[in-house]
Formats: sequence, C-alpha cells, structure tokens
Amino acid sequence: MMPIRGVDEECFVINYRGKLHAYVNRCRHIPMAMDWVDNQFFGERGRYLVCPTHNAYYEPATGECVAGPPDTCGKFLYRVPLTIADGIIYASPPVEDFAD
Repeated sequence: MMPIRGVDEECFVINYRGKLHAYVNRCRHIPMAMDWVDNQFFGERGRYLVCPTHNAYYEPATGECVAGPPDTCGKFLYRVPLTIADGIIYASPPVEDFAD
C-alpha cells in the first residue's frame, strides 16, 4: 500500500524482460484490482497484464491498454516511479493526477 492523494492504494511491481515496472493496482476501465489471483497480473502466456473483470490487456512496459473495452483502449495504467539504490527498490507516489 502506498499513500496517494491521501488514500492508501495497492501497487505492484513486475519484472518484464529484465526491467522493473510499477503501477497502481487499478484497471482503467473500472477501478478494480487487476490481480486475478493474489499477485498474478500476467495472462497465461506472460505477454500482457490482464484485468480479468472485462478482459483489458495492458502492455507491461508502458501500461497502455491495447485490447479490451473500447473506452479503455489507449489509456495507461498509473505508473509508480521506481528508483534503485544499493540494490534496494524504492517506490514513489505517481506524479500525474488520476482521471478516475
């Protein structure tokens, strides 16, 4: 959990093709958690992040919705900035405002 705009938000970190990416755990279609099983965010082939509620598919490296509900395609998951210092990963609250 991370305090974002005064509310604790669940976030997640993934390692995709050797790079770390972090996002707020909320689909851009309907603000629901995206892990279909606790801490499982990837579809069965490991290519896309998938929201099981309405089958929204997101590019892991960018967070862009590439398939799913028409009003969600082209939207991005909210990125959580990461820094690494001395082998420790630090997350910071997103800098952009949430649209939903």
